[in-house]
Amino acid sequence: MHDAYGRSTPYEISLPGREFADDRFPRVESEAEERGVDLMDPGGFVLLGSTGEVLEELQVGGEDPELLHQYGALLFHNYHFWKAGEPFYLLEAPVARFLVEGGVEAQGWTPRGPGPAGYVQLPRHLFWSHAGDDGPAEPLDGFYWTLDSGDAVSLLVVMGLRDDQPGFSVVALPPLPVADAPVWMEETAREEGEDFSTTLPGGELDRLYSLVSTGEVLKLAARTFWYMDQFAGGVGQPEGAPEVDEGPRPSTLPFRRVTLRGEEGS
Repeated sequence: MHDAYGRSTPYEISLPGREFADDRFPRVESEAEERGVDLMDPGGFVLLGSTGEVLEELQVGGEDPELLHQYGALLFHNYHFWKAGEPFYLLEAPVARFLVEGGVEAQGWTPRGPGPAGYVQLPRHLFWSHAGDDGPAEPLDGFYWTLDSGDAVSLLVVMGLRDDQPGFSVVALPPLPVADAPVWMEETAREEGEDFSTTLPGGELDRLYSLVSTGEVLKLAARTFWYMDQFAGGVGQPEGAPEVDEGPRPSTLPFRRVTLRGEEGS
């Protein structure tokens, strides 16, 4: 498990560099403005010619429409992450465990996201899921969120991101009203077993968690948003990555650490 610093993000891994984003994404904006396309619409974003050109440059898609769809969803969130100023948050393990096991109360909370878009990174190897029905379990790295002007939130879960192999898996959720977040926080998501209970053999020994349903993704995201809003004192100032000789590859992006600390530092 690892939450000592921000690890290399899917944004950094999937794009050639910040210069690439600074050059290509304004082209997407220009075309969208000319054609009257809403960039908050994932479908409209992917159908833009300039978006297709970026995907071609990244050599994504080919004859596989599913891969093109997945990378299009990733590029949609990467664009909004870039547009929002690359907000990157790292959940420390105690916070993540509190969000799963603690007495979370949605009553009285006016739901909202931490900003228009961003990326939340989870403690390494604490949460697990399956990208496909028959695939192996993969560790969740984190999730993107993008919030449109109509207060609908789109989420993209990233898993299987490892230093020793290329690529990763993504699962996109359609836009849903963020006003429903209090319901997501408390509603039971699994038909059998407790939400977030591990499906890994022996996973309970290390108190690992599994996400096997869309409802669990929504529950974790909603509880994260709730905590960051209600306990703003637990969200630190931007930090840079340390120099390390071993461990996960550090991110080049500034990150904000989310700790188990309330307004009064308790």
